[in-house]
Order: sequence, then C-alpha cells, then structure tokens
Amino acid sequence: MKAFLPGLHALIQQRLPHTLRSKMIVLAIIMVSLPTLIIGYLVETEGREALLQEKKAKLFAVTSLLDNALGDSFSLYPDLPREQRIKALNQHLAPVTDEITRAFSGVGAGYYNQHLDAIITYAPQQQYGNAVGISINADHPGHEVMANGKPLVSSGSQVRGNIMNAMIPIKRDNQILGYIWANELSNDIDRQALSMDLKIILVISIGLLLSLGLIVVFSRRFASDIDVIKSSLTNLSLNLNSDLPAMQGEMGEISDSVNALSRALRETKTLNELILESAADGVISVDIHGCVTMINPAGELITGYSRKELMGKPYAEVFEKVDFNSPVLDTLFRGIEHVALEIDYPGKTRTIQLSISTSQLRNAQGDTLGALAIFTDLTAKKDVQRRIEQAERLATLGELMAGVAHEVRNPLTAISGFVQILKDSEKDPQRLEYTHIILKEVQSINRVIQQLLDFSRPRIGRYHQVNLNQILRESLILVKTKGVQARVDFHLHLDEGLSDIEADGELLKQVLLNILINAVQSIAARGEITIATQALEENRQQITIQDNGCGIADDIKSKVFDPFYTTKPSGTGLGLSISQRIVTAHDGEIKLASQPNNGTTFTIILPVKHDAGDLL
Repeated sequence: MKAFLPGLHALIQQRLPHTLRSKMIVLAIIMVSLPTLIIGYLVETEGREALLQEKKAKLFAVTSLLDNALGDSFSLYPDLPREQRIKALNQHLAPVTDEITRAFSGVGAGYYNQHLDAIITYAPQQQYGNAVGISINADHPGHEVMANGKPLVSSGSQVRGNIMNAMIPIKRDNQILGYIWANELSNDIDRQALSMDLKIILVISIGLLLSLGLIVVFSRRFASDIDVIKSSLTNLSLNLNSDLPAMQGEMGEISDSVNALSRALRETKTLNELILESAADGVISVDIHGCVTMINPAGELITGYSRKELMGKPYAEVFEKVDFNSPVLDTLFRGIEHVALEIDYPGKTRTIQLSISTSQLRNAQGDTLGALAIFTDLTAKKDVQRRIEQAERLATLGELMAGVAHEVRNPLTAISGFVQILKDSEKDPQRLEYTHIILKEVQSINRVIQQLLDFSRPRIGRYHQVNLNQILRESLILVKTKGVQARVDFHLHLDEGLSDIEADGELLKQVLLNILINAVQSIAARGEITIATQALEENRQQITIQDNGCGIADDIKSKVFDPFYTTKPSGTGLGLSISQRIVTAHDGEIKLASQPNNGTTFTIILPVKHDAGDLL
C-alpha cells in the first residue's frame, strides 16, 4: 500500500493541467458545473416532491367529492341479502363514481363497505367493475384507515396494480362505515416525473454547454493575451528595443509596466554594452559550460546566425555536422588563447574567412566565467587579394605565353611547310601516313598556341546585333556528329520571342562550343543534353545547358574556371577560363551547378545592350 501511494500521487500530478489556460478552464468548469448540478438536483427533487404533493391533493379532492356524493346511501337496502345488497348499492352509486372520475383522467375511485366487507363501486366501472364484491386482503392499508379513522396515502401493488392510493374513512354518526379511495397508476406518475426530469436535464445541459462555450471563448482570449506577453518577453530578453503591444484591462497594465521596465533597462545599459552593440567586429561569448551568453549585431551579420538561434544554447551544437574546432571553445576548455588567428569558419550559409582572437573571461577573484572571441570578416579582403594575385599571375603568364607562342609558331610553320612538300612527293603509303600524322599534330600544336594567344592578348570586340537562338543552332551543327547523335539526345527549349542582343557572335559561339563539347564528353554511354533560352527582367537573357553526365566533384567546382586546370589527359585547361573571360567581358555572368553522378548545369546570363570596350 505504501508503494502504491507514491505511484498514485505521481499519476494524479501527471494528469493535472499544467498550463494557465487549462487550469482556468478546469477551475471555471468546476465552479460552473458543480453549483449547476447541485441546483439541478435540488430542482429535480423539489419538483418531484411537488408533483407527488399535487397528485395527493388531487386524489384527496376526488375522495372528498365522493364522500359528499355518498351521503347516507350506505344505509339503503338493509333487508337485502349481502350479494343482492352489494349489487343494489353498486347500481345506485356506480353512476356517481363514474361521473366524478370522468373529470379526472387516469384516476380510479370507489367505495368500500366495512359491514359488507366488499368493494361497492370501482370507477371507471367499465374497466374495474369486475372488482365489485371483492374483499380486500388482510394487509391492505384500507383496514388501517377504517381502524384508526385517519386519511392515508399508500403506494404499492393493490387491487388495481402498482398505484398511489389516497384513502379517507366514511364516518356517519361517529361510526366508520368503510372507506373511499382514489388512486392513480404509479407508471403515469413516473412518466410525468420523468418528463419533468428530462426538461430539467435539458435546461441544465443547455446552460452548461453555453457556460462552457463562454468559458472556452474567454479563456482563449485571455490565453492569447498571455501568449502575446510570453512571446514579447522572449523577444525582449533578446532585444530590449522591442515593446509589448498595447492591451486592454489588467493585461494592458502588465504590458505597460513591462514596457516601462524595458525602457528603464535600455537607459541603464553600460557603456561597454553600447560599445559592443556598435562595434564593427563580431563578438561572441560563452559561459563555463560552453553555452552562448552574448553575440553582438556584427557577429550576427558575419556568421549568419541570429541571437535567437544561439542564445543559451551549447555553442558546440553549431558545428555538430561539420569538422571544425572552435577557437573560443578551445580557449574555454584548454586555456589556449589565440591572437589574430586566420580560420575558415562554417557560417550558416557559407564558409567565411575570419581573423579571430580569443581569451578567457575571469571575475575579480580570478575564477573562469567563460570565454570571449572577437573576430573580423576577411572573406572580401581575401577574395580581392586572390583576384589581384590571379590578375598579376595571368598578366605575367600572358606575356610569357605570347612570347613563347611566337617563338614556337615560326618553327612550326617551317616544319608544316617542309612536311607538306615531302607529302606531295612521297609515294610510299607508310611514309604518307607518317606525314599525315605529323601535319595533324602540328595543327594541334597551332590550336593550343592560338588558345594561348587568345587568352593572353586583348582584342577589340566586334559588337553587332546577334540572336542567341541562332548562335545556339549554329553551334549545335558543329557539335552534332554521327557518333555524338548516336549516343546523346539533344532537347531544345528556345524562347522564340527573344530579341537580338549586342555581342560578338563568334566569341559567344566559342563559349557555347566549349560548354557543349564538355557536356558531350561527360556522357559515357547514353545521355541527354537540354538547352533552353529565356528572357529575364532588367533587359537580360539567359542560356541554360544541362547534361546528365558524370557531374563535377565539389572540390573541383571551384577550380574549373582556373587557367590550365584540366582533368582531361589531352586538355589544355583554357576552354572554360577563356569562356568565363568572354562572358565577363560582355558584362554577363556564367554559373555552374553540379553534383557527382547527377549531371552539370551551366547558366549564362547576358545583357541585351553592352558597353563598348575590349572583349579580351
């Protein structure tokens, strides 16, 4: 039993409402339902009692009418034998009892003669006339009425059945001659009581439902105000500049008080807090358990995480899905402080290059309270540095390649000429094949040299009105061969409503050929290439080339536009680099989206009008 009680207590505690709204609803239901049910019970009890009293009064009224109508009739026919006298009295009194009971529906009444020990009449005679002449049982309450001469109401099974029976003695000259009764079936009384009970229950139920509906409506209104206050207080804990909305009544007084408190807190902020709020560098602090206690607006902007996402939560959870060792946690748990440490930080939406300094936070007694990190976003600076370094490398490389290309091209021209002379005069088939191979390789070297020259030297763009759809069709003619068409299906979705744009058509065709050839080469067996054009807002047009080939790994995607980077054994690594320069020179942009084994999509966006200038 002792072991059972704690479990029962815990179960009760678990079942009890916990929210304020549910507690209010339960309390209101109890406060409304309990009095209503008690009142309903009292009304039903009193109503049933009143019904019984009304029935008794009616039955006694019938007996009084019968007593008045009887007069001295029981003294008639004294000389007749018992059976004949009962019959004679019945014939004399039956019309009287029938007439009186006819006025009271459902009531049965009659006379009993003590001397004859027999029922003289039982009205309505048509229903109960067969009871005339019968003597009542020894335990019948009529004997009690005749014995003590007092009226009596009895309920139970009697001559007529289960009834409520009102009886009065027949007194003449201080003698009791018998008794008069008037009764009504208990089923009729119960039916009327049940009808009254149902009406009471209906009224109570409607009242309860209306009360419960009003309770739910008002509790929801009250709970919504509380929810607004809770939500606003949560925001207020993160941002003191937020205010609670205006409300009515006591809730309005609470919101006004909280707003006044927040204004007072804003005014009493320390200088250090204001400095942190206004600092251009990001600042973040954690407590002794590694939970975030503060991040300033600059920190939110740099990392991409809002204060609401980090405050009070373990800082290590931010890096659960990435391989990153946080310097601030390193300082907290290992005591190693960092100064101007450059790291790649996994921000919410991108990887950021940061310069970060960390230190432990201590109180006046020297106890460690947590750790602090101050960091600066170096991403833009590093990107500019990389671009400058790349531009310098490309400029130097371009000058070198131009010189090398000129020096190599002259001997190649001589080689090509002499081989051509030898080919024209050669008759040996094997040597003719050798000369053909030499000329083919010389042409290959010339193409590489031309790419180097195109990459290294700028030339004036030849701008004119061109149509992207037409350039795509011409490029596809060059790409499609019998071998390619046998294993690659090309799907065109061209916007025929595209207007002409200002561009160098030949250079754009070179870009499209580079991308299409790469797409074909990425498909090992059977595959598809989908090409689409469409008009964009701000007078721009877009070309999309999508294949379902082998795709590009994530560690390679950032390098595909670098000069001389290639994954092909015979590639030069200049095709996409030159393509990017051409598109950029057209004031456009080229985008790459790819996943290994899920294909690659190149998107080229070009303006309709182009500012005059060098293309390459």
